[in-house]
Amino acid sequence: MSPNSSIIPPSSLGIKPPRRRQQNQTVEMWLEDKAETDNAEGLWRVHDDIYDLTDFVSKHPGGAEWLELSKGLDITEAFEVHHLTNRPAEVLKKYHVRMAKKKRNAPFTFKEDGFYKTLKREIMSVLPTLPKQSANTSNFFTDSFLVIMFFLATLAAKYWNFFLGVLAGNFLAFLSIAAHNYFHKRDNFRMYYFNFSLQTVREWRISHVLSHHLHTNTIDDFEISSWEPFLQYLPIEKSPFQRFGQWFIAPLMWMTGFHRAIITRAKEYVKGRRNHVKTTDLVPFILPLFMYILSGETLLNTLIMWNFIIIIGSTHLFFVGLHAAHHHPEIFHDGDHPRSKTDYDWGMSQLDAIMDRKEITGSHFLVLTNFGDHALHHMFPVLDHGTLELLYPTFKRVMAQFDTNLRMASQMETICGGFRQLVKVAPSQTVPDLKKWDVNKYK
Repeated sequence: MSPNSSIIPPSSLGIKPPRRRQQNQTVEMWLEDKAETDNAEGLWRVHDDIYDLTDFVSKHPGGAEWLELSKGLDITEAFEVHHLTNRPAEVLKKYHVRMAKKKRNAPFTFKEDGFYKTLKREIMSVLPTLPKQSANTSNFFTDSFLVIMFFLATLAAKYWNFFLGVLAGNFLAFLSIAAHNYFHKRDNFRMYYFNFSLQTVREWRISHVLSHHLHTNTIDDFEISSWEPFLQYLPIEKSPFQRFGQWFIAPLMWMTGFHRAIITRAKEYVKGRRNHVKTTDLVPFILPLFMYILSGETLLNTLIMWNFIIIIGSTHLFFVGLHAAHHHPEIFHDGDHPRSKTDYDWGMSQLDAIMDRKEITGSHFLVLTNFGDHALHHMFPVLDHGTLELLYPTFKRVMAQFDTNLRMASQMETICGGFRQLVKVAPSQTVPDLKKWDVNKYK
């Protein structure tokens, strides 16, 4: 399939897109281009104010990577959703420089009486009353996935058994998805479990946390542009071959996702565009080393089995990820008619861009391993996945207050919807009809 076009599709939200969006964009390119469009004046922007957080970084090394990644960016959405109390806003005042000279590139707002800020206040009022066991259960599941993956992978190499390799690959996917529960938070060792997938926490903190979570399904969402031109999720003109050819290309993209990540990273090192090598980048190679030492197999056979496991894990993770919540013809994608271009409550934008799955919600294991309770996770990413289920009574009460709803569909509906979205060419002319979905039917 040839690239669709070198012309960047327009944003129906009025967002100025990254300059190199369709030029084999990498996460580093996304950061550089985002700094050009965010009007943060080389510092940090929150709402319509500019802050210099350089001194804060020097005094708080634990948050250095987050702030290093976000320098030059508008971090309004990141600041709002990663801080649940008002204390960070008070601390931020000490680093104020001036009002921003230009308006924000994004149309999203966080008004005190709006949907998101109201929801956040209500959630904060109930959080202290909730049981604390959920986080411990998540830790137990995640650590178990690591142990089981190593055990199965070693047996697969020792007995040259590809069925065991398939099982190990699926536990690699479980581990990687569960690790996603941790890298929204402060640095911790479990977030590096994700690196076994040949990807890195740094890459996903850019592509997933700073891009996808905050600018979901917009032209700024790296998790849409990274699949282009092979998979086109935005509603743009496509030839019949491009439209339906994607159905056959998609499995190949899922299978090669992990390998493409490390190849892209290697190319960036060779070109001299990437110089931040960390010891944690070596985490992926612990698994084949372990397999080689304990299985007694040859190095070649060990590497063959390891790569087979990587392919299985990649297929599993990306199939689940692309059909978990965001792609369906009834879900908003940039190009569709937006709810608003100038005063779009960020929380409402998330409801417009997300469809949750009824089979996943209610099971701690399934939520942790299938990107479950996705709407609540987007709105409160620092909370443990196991806690999200306990927030639904409050969530539904606030949605009713604002006369809106959460779409809750079947897993099959989201899978079929993802394939239908790939062939969609005509933008939706109306805003998503959230009220026709009855969340109470499934909760």
